[in-house]
Amino acid sequence: MIINIVDINNYLAGVIESEGGGGKDLEYYKVQAVMSRTYALKYGHRHHEEGFDLCDNVHCQAYHSMLRFTPKIDTAVVQSRGVVMMNSAGEMLDSYFHANCGGQTSPAEYVWNKPVPFLYSFKDTFCIYTKQATWEKKIPKYLWRNFLVANYNYPIHNTHYENIIYTFSQPYRKAFFHNPALGIPLRDLRNEFKLKSTFFSCFPEGDFVVLRGRGFGHGIGLCQEGAMNMAKQGFNYLQIAQYYFPNAVFKNINEESFFNQKGDLIPK
Repeated sequence: MIINIVDINNYLAGVIESEGGGGKDLEYYKVQAVMSRTYALKYGHRHHEEGFDLCDNVHCQAYHSMLRFTPKIDTAVVQSRGVVMMNSAGEMLDSYFHANCGGQTSPAEYVWNKPVPFLYSFKDTFCIYTKQATWEKKIPKYLWRNFLVANYNYPIHNTHYENIIYTFSQPYRKAFFHNPALGIPLRDLRNEFKLKSTFFSCFPEGDFVVLRGRGFGHGIGLCQEGAMNMAKQGFNYLQIAQYYFPNAVFKNINEESFFNQKGDLIPK
């Protein structure tokens, strides 16, 4: 096993380049820096029993290597140095993010079966015309039908449900396919058919069921493409972060640490 001992700022720069890529605005990189710093400090001992702090994949945060291609990211880390997201009780928040919410962020309970107190679903108009805002996929009808019947006892012999097995409308985010009583979570359909998101509607076409979807990812927390667009339009990083985490409190832990030192350690 190889353990990389790295300064927090160098680590964050590598994470941001791995997670966000190059060619983005400075204010977007600052938002990502705040989120990644918050995560790293909150879960900094996640792998303590294995002899290190954080892994380098999405179980923690993607970290492919040191910053190599985007010097602007280093500037973003420095200019946001020490800033983290907290709740009103002074606890660091879980800084969730995804590629594109498709125009509406998702309640956490739709994905993880439990709510996150500081996050709620809202319409996001900043990402609806971006690269990953929409998608389409065709699935053979027999695969769709067999999966629903075999795994959830879909009432295929009920005339009403038989007629709508390939038809589903989702103008706003839902948690279940058709009716919660059927017990078919949309997240299960996403996993089974490798869909970009759970935010889709569908209809039959020949031997296929056609899914037209919105967004990419789980939809919880910050929408990366929405945040990128906000940065392009002139919003600063704190405004962007506040938009997606409306109840967050932003604190500079470097300043907090300094002023919380014992009196005899403070320079005179």
